[in-house]
Amino acid sequence: MNFEQLGKNVNSFLSSSKILNNLPDMVLFIDSEGRIKESNIAAKNNLNISENITINELFNEGLKIVRQSIKNKKAIIAETKTPNTYYEITASKIDNNYCVCIRDNTKIINENIEKKGIEKFNNEKNAMLVKLENEFKSPISSITGFCQGLVDGIGGEITEKQSKYLKIIQSNAIDLEKFIGTFLGYSYAESLLYQSDYRKFDIVTEIKEILKEFNKTINTDKIKIEFSYDNIESRNESNDYKAIKNSVINILENILASKETGNIQIILTEPDDETFITYSLNENKKYFQIKIIDSNISITPDELKQICNPYTQLDKNKKNIIKSLRLGTASILVKRAGGFFNISADNRNLYSIIIPVEKEEDE
Repeated sequence: MNFEQLGKNVNSFLSSSKILNNLPDMVLFIDSEGRIKESNIAAKNNLNISENITINELFNEGLKIVRQSIKNKKAIIAETKTPNTYYEITASKIDNNYCVCIRDNTKIINENIEKKGIEKFNNEKNAMLVKLENEFKSPISSITGFCQGLVDGIGGEITEKQSKYLKIIQSNAIDLEKFIGTFLGYSYAESLLYQSDYRKFDIVTEIKEILKEFNKTINTDKIKIEFSYDNIESRNESNDYKAIKNSVINILENILASKETGNIQIILTEPDDETFITYSLNENKKYFQIKIIDSNISITPDELKQICNPYTQLDKNKKNIIKSLRLGTASILVKRAGGFFNISADNRNLYSIIIPVEKEEDE
């Protein structure tokens, strides 16, 4: 708030006292030595101002902060003598005196400090999980391998009942391995350890290669994956190859996990005018839009709100958590590639990835 128009001297300030007393912000008028000459009601009530008090007695280096605010022409955060209490100070010079506007930002700043602390903890937690990947996966792989070896008779003959139990152990170990892999994939995408893989590539060729791998594992008589890319001028992409590839993989894995029959459409196109407006895309940039359409049962409106946030799924079943881990990973990776990720549902599920054709590494 700029108070230069209040006047050029103390008299003009005092003549405005009725207006100042109705302001929600705290206002002080101090001399060049920092002594408080006048204050409005909000300041008196909140700062407990007494006679002959100086601004340095209210705020750590108060006068210095006032002068910094005037010099830099912006608000400066000041801490009071009470720890963890913060105020925003904006000052204007009137002759040799100062008009100071003060706003209590304690709640906002403490919330930001807490948020940064949580983010730091989250980053450290994710980094630890990523670094311990082998510690998780190696024992599970051993269980799976030894079970298969025993079933195959490497350790001698086993009974039918023993074979049945070994297959159950093996199946559970495989499920656990998939879950751990999905969980660690999310942790890696979210962590500061993530390393982008910037390169030029043909986006059509890469999507075709992804589909080849999926067609090896699905029943292509019951599930059809169709890919069209007729409406694009150029197929060349210069972006984070790993992020885009893994985003598509996670979405397809999520769809196929609960799909036994039906069609999946993948459409590679350029965003239309409506999409440019909806996502506030840069008109000077070119983008690809990857639409993945699933005709399976649509996601409910309640699910859509938190579907990319696995932390909200902890009180739900394992399938919900895995679904959120995969889609959360896709969402994070698309953002790392400078793009936008959206899911909409009506009679079908539409997963939309919008990515710039070219992205600088330091963007």
